[in-house]
Amino acid sequence: MRSGTKLAIVLVAVAAAVAALRILCVPVGSFREGLDRLDWGMSADSVRAVLGRPNRICASGAVDHVRVPEGVDAAVLERVTSERWVYSERSPPDDPPRSPDPACRPAPAATELGFDAAGRLRWLVREAMQTAAEVDPRLGRDGRAAPESVHPEGQRGRLSPQS
Repeated sequence: MRSGTKLAIVLVAVAAAVAALRILCVPVGSFREGLDRLDWGMSADSVRAVLGRPNRICASGAVDHVRVPEGVDAAVLERVTSERWVYSERSPPDDPPRSPDPACRPAPAATELGFDAAGRLRWLVREAMQTAAEVDPRLGRDGRAAPESVHPEGQRGRLSPQS
């Protein structure tokens, strides 16, 4: 065999091995499908059961980096946000680091979830710096937060997936 043919065979074999490992190592049901199974007001423990451990926890309500959708007051979002979880493509550590620094930010294309003081899911950004936040519709769009409006899990429909 010529060296060019050998190289082509090796490259195809490596690509096949990478594809096989990806299929075998990625859990059934993708992360994006997991996002679609979340409910507004879901507890942090329930979110962890669906998505797994986050890569990092930002123990700050800072949302100045979040693209807030039209009609949502960023001050309301910041007021109800107690903690933000960041999920990125790399494997999360066993004990995700917690940062109280308001400058704690997700990397581009990471997913960020915002929880209120009761540990309930209130908003999420599917791809940081690329998509706007999806916000719990029970948060007042008139500038008033309604933290008492948390419904038991499963009583509201699923989060609507972005196109």
